[in-house]
Amino acid sequence: MRENSKLNNTAAISACLLLIAIALAGARPGAAADAQSADAIVDSVQKTYDATIDFVADFRQETEVKTLNRNLKASGKLSFKRPGKMLWRYDEPKGQFVLADGKYLYFYQPEQNQIIKSPLQNAFRSDIPLSFLLGIGNLKKDFNAALKGSDENQFILRLEPKGEAGGFGEILAGVSKSSYDILSISVRDAAANLTTIRFSGMRKGAGVKDSVFTLQIPSGADIVELGQ
Repeated sequence: MRENSKLNNTAAISACLLLIAIALAGARPGAAADAQSADAIVDSVQKTYDATIDFVADFRQETEVKTLNRNLKASGKLSFKRPGKMLWRYDEPKGQFVLADGKYLYFYQPEQNQIIKSPLQNAFRSDIPLSFLLGIGNLKKDFNAALKGSDENQFILRLEPKGEAGGFGEILAGVSKSSYDILSISVRDAAANLTTIRFSGMRKGAGVKDSVFTLQIPSGADIVELGQ
């Protein structure tokens, strides 16, 4: 049961990783600012994504787990560097982390003092999220985008994966109208669980060092390798 729980948590977080492409702090205000269409917004986001090497940000995460009738909350700091490197380091639950070093994905839960290690390509159900993780994805090629709504501060984009859905029921992105930064990401999976991540304090071009993505094994932790 514990093993299944850990793997489910890993899958939920991994599902959000595909949205790193969008979460690279949006587009330069300009071309898309007046054209309030999904295509215009996506074009601007893609342009900035292609030019972004790294970023750091704070995040807050909330997951509505339908089967347990529970809301799980988490927060921490995110570091990203192309291609295929990212670190989600949690302040709450304290000590938890998800690390991708370009080759492997590592998931650590302190209460188990165990690291689950899996080849990066095995951590996803389709090639779509992997392509974004590796920095080679294209929003228009891989997703159908629609402008679902807007309010005073943001556009709401609905993204539907083309072809293999990879277990995602719905993906929503909140895009700032003033800066085109991504304010929030929501992912609904096939089981109707909803994970929402909100970003703040994002800094692009932060000069994130490769050493940030080197695995540091906590004292006494076991490593369980999956999918070798």
